[in-house]
Amino acid sequence: MKDYIKEFPNHISDALSIAKSISLNEINNIQNIIILGQGGSAIGGVIVKNLLKEEIRDIPIIINQDYTLPNFVNNKTLVIASSYSGNTEETLSTLQQANNKNGKIFCIWSGGEMQNFAINNSIPYVIIPSGRAPRAMLCYSIIQILFVICKINKSILSKYFNQLENNLLETRKYLISCQESIINISYKVASDIGNNMPFIYTYSNYEGVAIRFKQQLNENAKKHACYNLIPEMNHNEIVPWIKKTSCVIPIFINPSNNQFDRNIKRMALTIKSIKKNVKSIVELKLNNSTYIQQYFYFLHLVDWISIRLAELDNVDPDNIELIDKLKKHLKKL
Repeated sequence: MKDYIKEFPNHISDALSIAKSISLNEINNIQNIIILGQGGSAIGGVIVKNLLKEEIRDIPIIINQDYTLPNFVNNKTLVIASSYSGNTEETLSTLQQANNKNGKIFCIWSGGEMQNFAINNSIPYVIIPSGRAPRAMLCYSIIQILFVICKINKSILSKYFNQLENNLLETRKYLISCQESIINISYKVASDIGNNMPFIYTYSNYEGVAIRFKQQLNENAKKHACYNLIPEMNHNEIVPWIKKTSCVIPIFINPSNNQFDRNIKRMALTIKSIKKNVKSIVELKLNNSTYIQQYFYFLHLVDWISIRLAELDNVDPDNIELIDKLKKHLKKL
């Protein structure tokens, strides 16, 4: 896992090479987009939803993480089914339903049952490299989903799409130039977290980073964590911080390019309110880069922090024994 995280910047260019092979015609009547996936395959959808929030305002993007589809899915719905293994049972269930509802489907996999279903039903697809943990393939998922949405919505996203390849390659260069600094920061943050339970806070347009951080702490570091967003946490979760709290640590992901000035002020006030009641806080900041560069920077940073915590606690980041056991038992039911 550590090697995969180190190679994260190069995954951008590798994934881009695969995505450029996707051939799709524009569909003019798409009314909504639904992304099917779980865990490491679903997070790519959340991130794409964030990245396209300001670019595609008239078409809602929904991440579906269950066995059933919303009733609104029809022949005007773009359905992107993402399962790294190709065997995720919730995703296969909703893929079948989407096909029955005549959704406009595209599949992303590395093999498995999804491959047979897509081929048998003439569903377009792209194959990403196999043999790795799904969470290690995040770039591949993000970039395939981005390309599918852009190519099917060419008239809406033409400007964004025309700049996308260059922006991704510039982001790769940026991450490579920052990697040593990111690794150094990860040592400090992991040490600050120690045995405390992280409470992760950020803005809504970085929600994918917060979820990724939580998931990587869960799987790599075997550590509980939770997250919330500003301004929502100001209406509920800020209240318990009035107590002098031990064994927890608030972590603020605070990029420089959040577009809402009121939220920037809320973040500052929240940090000030909480700081006096905890032993320490962590504030992850970044300046002077584009939105996509900041987004990928924080993704890379939180991955490294999770690995450092795994090392500090002497746990194997590749071990997901409980997930494997659960899947094994489910197959018997």
